[in-house]
Amino acid sequence: MQIRRLLPVLVFLLSQSFVQAQIDYPEDLFRELRRGLDGTWFMPTDRGDRLEIWWKENDSTMVGKSIRIKPENGDSVLLERLRLELRDTTITYISIARNQNSGQPVPFVLTEIDEEGFFVFSNPKHDDPQKIRYLLLGNREMQVETIGKRNGREVKTEYVFEREFTPGAVEFRARVGFNAHSLRSTGSLIPGLPDGQPVFGWKPGWEVGVQTRFKGRGGFITINAELSAVGRRTSAMANFYVETDSLPINYQRDLTYNSIWLTLAVIPELTFGREGRFSLMAGPYYGRMVGLNGKGLQLPVEENQIVKVNNDFKKNDLGLNVGFQYKVNFGKKDLGGIMGIRATYGFSNIDNLYVRYCDNNPALCNGQLSFLGASLYYSVNLLKI
Repeated sequence: MQIRRLLPVLVFLLSQSFVQAQIDYPEDLFRELRRGLDGTWFMPTDRGDRLEIWWKENDSTMVGKSIRIKPENGDSVLLERLRLELRDTTITYISIARNQNSGQPVPFVLTEIDEEGFFVFSNPKHDDPQKIRYLLLGNREMQVETIGKRNGREVKTEYVFEREFTPGAVEFRARVGFNAHSLRSTGSLIPGLPDGQPVFGWKPGWEVGVQTRFKGRGGFITINAELSAVGRRTSAMANFYVETDSLPINYQRDLTYNSIWLTLAVIPELTFGREGRFSLMAGPYYGRMVGLNGKGLQLPVEENQIVKVNNDFKKNDLGLNVGFQYKVNFGKKDLGGIMGIRATYGFSNIDNLYVRYCDNNPALCNGQLSFLGASLYYSVNLLKI
């Protein structure tokens, strides 16, 4: 008799163990649902457009609602309030339907991903629906099915939604990072001294700045406008003579250049998937040098002791930024964090030192000097701080 009483409990426990076994990596599944559902979905009907709208409340909760737009006057009618929660290893879909269940929330637990790719949420104790199935087809279509019982018969309802792309938006961001730069030479900077060409090396630097992101409709294309202060450091070794009317001048450099630049950049960005995490970017920049000094051997000394600027570099630089970004947050608060890596390729000839060897005659010297760099940075959305 006791065994018969315990049998339903044992069946329930075994069924729960079976259900839990179907769901592996719940955090990854929730992250996939969160990225896929986020936004506005619409389905035209004879009674007006039906919309399902989802947005992120925090890293473990999505909030949504289902509404109908009246065709006669455009008013909206709330049909259902929705929540999607990740608690421990359980993903729960919660529905509060209008004029149903006395306004009480009804939970449905994610029990499986079926062979068709549907996320299946189940509540066997509820009559209609007992299952809610979601299928995200790429980035543009969402299928929703409800399966329940009415008068002892199974009833299935299907909905097919299309994504409604949101209009463009603007973000204001702060950016900080580290970089490394060197000088790239082309041609011959010092003709006639094939074994005496300058040698340049990499040195670490820094960068801080502000960024305005103009996000296009749909979220695939973004234009980044940046204003930054960039500390570029690079090493140089050189030794050459310049003939003058009086005596030859011996130029010696065995130092680290420390330069500060104000840069403006306009960088288009392509995101893989609407509001996707990974993106590629490439665009031009303009830099204006506001400070330059050298630490090490520098003969003859040409440094202006008031403004700490010497004349080894020209003050304007044009080039190209190429890189990629990945959306990632550190900590519990969502600051819209983005980690980025980019390469800097200078086009401008910034040499104002070695050209003296040829008496500033471009016909005698074909060498050019430009910056080459790489940076790692992190940016946050200022409106979320």
